[in-house]
Amino acid sequence: MKAVTKLLFLCMIPLFLSACLQNSERNQPTNTSDLKSPVNISFEEAEAKVPFEIKQPSVPFHITQQSARILDTNGEFDAIEITYANSDEGMNLIMMITNSQIDTPPTGKKGLKLTNGSQTWDQGNEHVSAIYWRNEGLTYSLISGKNNNLEPLYNYQTLIDIANTFN
Repeated sequence: MKAVTKLLFLCMIPLFLSACLQNSERNQPTNTSDLKSPVNISFEEAEAKVPFEIKQPSVPFHITQQSARILDTNGEFDAIEITYANSDEGMNLIMMITNSQIDTPPTGKKGLKLTNGSQTWDQGNEHVSAIYWRNEGLTYSLISGKNNNLEPLYNYQTLIDIANTFN
């Protein structure tokens, strides 16, 4: 099970990068009957497909594009990725939620606790800022980047502030 968690985290970065590089003019398929590879769907479609409530953060920039993807986990658990972007300013905030029951500590540096008591982990690097936490049986990740993810958009404290806005 540890391998699944590590694989999910490693897959998250390429998915983040591919979401940011997609052409906003191109129409994405909405047929979600075969979700072997992630496809962009509406937020409403995503809500109908996952067995948990999708809480959203207060995004601190004007959103020009929003997309959702349900990720294939070979039936092990449900995973959704929602991308909020401002393509005019090159800003991205990606939220990932899973109902994985894997109870292994995440990689990264142990960080602050959220107002709901959830422990966070700082998983940022030189290209993106990222945090991870678990709450009420769900695992959350927030990732932010700018300039085609060549540099972090927000610092750790700002991601904590955003995570505290989930409703």
